[in-house]
Amino acid sequence: MDEIVLTFHCAASEADAIAQCLRAETRLPIHVRQEAVHGRDFSDAKVGEQVTGMLMRAAVEVLTTRDRMAALTGAVAAVRRAHPVRWMAVPVVAHGRIA
Repeated sequence: MDEIVLTFHCAASEADAIAQCLRAETRLPIHVRQEAVHGRDFSDAKVGEQVTGMLMRAAVEVLTTRDRMAALTGAVAAVRRAHPVRWMAVPVVAHGRIA
């Protein structure tokens, strides 16, 4: 299989809506984690974030196949939200479960 980890970086306040959208599209586990992003790209930043140089975001992640990527990114694009979402797909070399 051509598996990938598909990650959506979004405003922390919109992570639940994006996770629920993905949950409707796949039965696979969806991981959500809060992130503090340090950087100089302020195109998505609120005024307070611009001052501190730290953006409060969330990462919503799902393990899927490359052929499902377009459907999942399209579903997230259709979610009603106020802020942009960045996404990234990373190939998976191997994975498993240790019991």
